[in-house]
This record gives sequence, C-alpha cells and structure tokens, in this order.
Amino acid sequence: MRRLILPILLVACSDPAPPVDIETLPPPPIHTPRWAFRPWISKDISSADDTRAFVSGFEARKIPVGVVVLDSPWESFYNSFIPSPSRYPAFPGLVAELRAKDVRTVLWVTQMTNDASFDVEPGGDTYEGPSPNYFSGKSAGYYVNEGESFFWWKGTGSAVDFSNAAARKWWHEQQKPLLDAGIAGWKLDFGENYITTFPLRTSAGLQTLQEYSESYYRDYYTFGANYLGTEEFLTMVRPYDKSYQFEGRFFARKEHAPTAWVGDNTRDWPGFADALDHLFRSADAGYVVIGSDIGGYLDRDDQNLTGPVIPFDPKVFARWTAMGALMPFMQLHGRANLTPWTVPERADEIVRLYRYWSVLHEALVPFFYGLAEEAYAGKSKPIVRPIGELASWAGDYRYMLGDAFFVAPFLDGTGVRDVPLPAGARWHDWWTGAVHEGGTTVTSSMARDLLQLPLFVREGAIIPTAATSTAVAGVPVGPAVLVYPAAGVSASFVTHDEDGATTTLSLDGMSLTMSRVLARTQVIAGGRAVMTVEASAEPVTVPLE
Repeated sequence: MRRLILPILLVACSDPAPPVDIETLPPPPIHTPRWAFRPWISKDISSADDTRAFVSGFEARKIPVGVVVLDSPWESFYNSFIPSPSRYPAFPGLVAELRAKDVRTVLWVTQMTNDASFDVEPGGDTYEGPSPNYFSGKSAGYYVNEGESFFWWKGTGSAVDFSNAAARKWWHEQQKPLLDAGIAGWKLDFGENYITTFPLRTSAGLQTLQEYSESYYRDYYTFGANYLGTEEFLTMVRPYDKSYQFEGRFFARKEHAPTAWVGDNTRDWPGFADALDHLFRSADAGYVVIGSDIGGYLDRDDQNLTGPVIPFDPKVFARWTAMGALMPFMQLHGRANLTPWTVPERADEIVRLYRYWSVLHEALVPFFYGLAEEAYAGKSKPIVRPIGELASWAGDYRYMLGDAFFVAPFLDGTGVRDVPLPAGARWHDWWTGAVHEGGTTVTSSMARDLLQLPLFVREGAIIPTAATSTAVAGVPVGPAVLVYPAAGVSASFVTHDEDGATTTLSLDGMSLTMSRVLARTQVIAGGRAVMTVEASAEPVTVPLE
C-alpha cells in the first residue's frame, strides 16, 4: 500500500498546495524492506517475453525469486522514463503480472539525459535523435555546467542538477508514472563518473564530483521513499567500487543505500577477490545490506574491453553463488545473460547448487531482516563483519554474518583451504555437525562438491528462518528457530516480524525462551529437531536437552 507522508497528504486540502520537493520533506529513514532479502535476478539485455521466460525458468526449477531487475535497455531513450514499446509493450501489465507471482520489478537508470544514445552491447537498440526530455531540461537550465554534454557508455548527454528545486520536480514528475505502475525501485548506476569538468557549476554553486554524486543517490531515494513508502520502495546503489578507469570511492552515502551492490567484476578468480575487497570495504564503512553480481558481471577485462573473452569457469560461478547467498543481498547478473540452466558447463550441477543456496538465502530472510533493523537502529554492527583489518583481507576474506555464521570463501579452483577459526567460542561445521574449538585451524577440502564452502555456526547462535516453497536437505521447510546451545552459554536475537512488532529469542544454557510465537514454529537444536511450538501470544520456554 502506498504510504504518503504529511507534506504529500496536504494536496488533498481544498487550497492548492505548492509543489512538494525533497527539501520540504523529512529525510526518509534508512530501511530495507523485507522482500529485498529474497533472491534477485537480472539480465544485461532483455524484453518482456524474455523476462517472463526468465522468471518462469526459475519457477520451473523450484528456485525462489523475489525481485527481477530490468537493466538497460528497457527505455525508448536512456533516462526518458518511457518503456520501450518494442521491448516492453503494455509495461504496467508486465509489472502487475510479476507482482501477482510475488516478484517485484526494479528498473535501471542513471542521472544523465541524452542528446545522443547508443548501445555497444550485442543485441542492444538503435536510437535516432535526442531523448524526448533532453531539450526541455536544457532550455530550462536543469543541467550542471549550463548543459555541457558528456560522453558516457550509453551515449552523450547532460547531468541533471539535483541542487535545483525546479529540476528535481521536473525529474520526479517523469518518475511518477512508473512508480504508479507498481515498480519497486531503481537500480542507480554510476553515470556521474563520466562527468569530466570540475568543479561542477550548479544552481547551488560549485560542487565536487563526490558532492554531486551523493546528491544524485539522495534525491532518488528521498523522493521514491516519500512517494511509495520505505516498505514498498528502495534504491539499489553502489557503496565502495573501483572499476574500469576510475579510482575507488564510495558512491551513495550509507543512509541513502537500502540495497548496495558492488559490480563490474570479471568472471574469474581475480574478479571474485575484487568483489570481496569491495564488499569488505563497504561493510567496514557501515553499509548494512550489501552483495555482488553472482559469477561476475564482465566477460572481458574491465581495463581492456576489446580483449579476449574470459571463459566461463563453473568453479568460479559455483563458489561465487555460495558466497553470494551468504550476503544480505543476493543477485544473479552478468553481461553474458547466463542462467543456472544455460551455463556452458555442468548445468545440472549448477542448477542443483543454485537451488540450494537460493532456498537457504530465502529461509534466512528473518535472520537478515532482524539484523538489518537492529543495525539501522544503532543497536548492532552491520550484518557482514570482516575478520581482521584491511591489510590482512587479501588472500583470506573470512567474515561473520551477524554473530552466528562464520564464512571462509574458496578463493581458487582447488576447493581446499585452511580455515583459522575465531577464538572465544566453539564452532559447529554446517555440513557435518562436527564441533571445533575456536582459535584452532581446520582444513576444509571440498574439491569434489561445488555446492559447499567452509561454513560454521557459533556455539550460542540463534537463527530464525522463514517457510520455504522448496525443500532442500538441511533447510527447514516451515518457520523454525535454529539454535546451538551449550551449558553456561547465553545469547539473544530480536526478530522484526511482519505484524510490525518484535519477538525476543533468548538462549540460557540448555533452554530457549521465545517472548511470543507468531506461527507454528519448529525448534532445532544443534541440527536435531527438539519441538514444534504452536502460536502463542505469551512467552514459551523450550528445553533443549
């Protein structure tokens, strides 16, 4: 349901109200809606029929999908906000059709308006003349540097001046028909990196690239969140990123980053390490909901896009899938438009492991969502917690998910690595149930099975899970609480539930107390089913012996 805050509600009064602008609205709180923690899918180039087939392919293979991103080109011209009549006819109907399947739609855009557009990717479109909104913006003075034209990877165009209130209103009015059609948000790419004249001349004076960049992401998030509400809208932005010819930097501020992805990594082991480096830098800086393009977006070196194609490596894809699912934001996206069932090698195995990790990721929605809400409230650290400091990350990249999971990604094709376990706790192997002392090193050897990666659960962990539509080994089908008890160990976890209230799960040695039980829930202690608890408005204590 659309939630409009007070300044927008004023338009219902009898006296005409002035145009609503983001400067007159309170900044929206940073919030990531629950649905955003489900698996996302995306293709580099698509169409309405291809999108339907894309989603149906996952459905047929019992792989859950929560969001589909329509990347470029989906518009008639870049950043015209007009769906292409040839690629996406009857666009609102497609959005409604997907939503009926419980799949939301997010659209790719930037902050450039083109005087000339082109697609360099195979299968792209051709365009004649400027975007239909270009000259209206230029004649009104809505671009930086008096409308200077810049070359970027989708054409040449001018950059919207987000310090100009009239320009913002003009930009927002163009977004409204798509927001009204039911889209769930914007994927905001880094077109601003292609601005080359500094400092930027804006209506508010001179700006640096960073100042302009932050205003771009702020504007899209602020307007969309106020127009639809933070439960129905988000933006997908870059946190820390270093790719192509550009130096690494943080793009959107973390308070304007409800979903953040690191992209344009190559689909090989160096690209995988590159993604992990960017994810760790982002997590360390306080970004809460982060992820990457599973398998790597680029099939060519980002420093030499005319060079040889990087061959598909099933080991890279498989290990990246596992790591990608063990991030708050899980998304499949690549320039090669691959799906798990169309990879050139070991497709059956890839489908099997992609199903497992997608189901596990969807089951963990209450876990991720609870951690995110607590982090946004300043009550806990961000979800992804790198082990060690920046200087020690390369060649290691071990991390925690909350206080519960410990992850050690495979960083090469051997499927073998030594894993130093954090001191101060005992650790349960996710796959075997074996218990290891913290501060010791174990050797994980999983060369034969691409499904697995070294994954451990801390003794004392409490992990709430949601019902899943697909059964896979080791993942509860119905709502459950996974708990790893030990005598003398206490812990708690706060879930943020769909009714808007919270539930506190408290572990005290060998008993678990739930402050309430919203639905019939299975309690699983150390991998062993202990009890199924019926819904209750009162606290329930479960013995775990």
